[in-house]
Amino acid sequence: MLAYIKFAELPVLDQDRAVAFYTDKLGLQVVQDAPYQEGWRWIELALPGAQTRLLLTRQREEKDLDAPRLVLVVESVEVRYRQLCDKGVLFTQAPTRAPWKPDDLFAQFRDSEGNGIVISEAWD
Repeated sequence: MLAYIKFAELPVLDQDRAVAFYTDKLGLQVVQDAPYQEGWRWIELALPGAQTRLLLTRQREEKDLDAPRLVLVVESVEVRYRQLCDKGVLFTQAPTRAPWKPDDLFAQFRDSEGNGIVISEAWD
């Protein structure tokens, strides 16, 4: 039987810039930072208390993707939206009712590397 997902890959161009974004703006913690390949490190980030981590992998091309690469669950989208705006996070979608579940809100922003990130309230 499978236990849990250890990590999900998140492509980045600049590891230091991505670490600063995810730790300073989103509150993730660096749980591993070790030499890996020439000019690249094995960096895992985690939400406090979560088992699944984010592995910062090398992005091969510089491009923005419309589809979100990561969905983060928050208690209140509106509250977290304001907190992140205060930290300088620029949203591409302000809090909006989710068409797939109209009672829930979601919002979307891009991280320092151009990845689409969604915050949403827990979906059942």
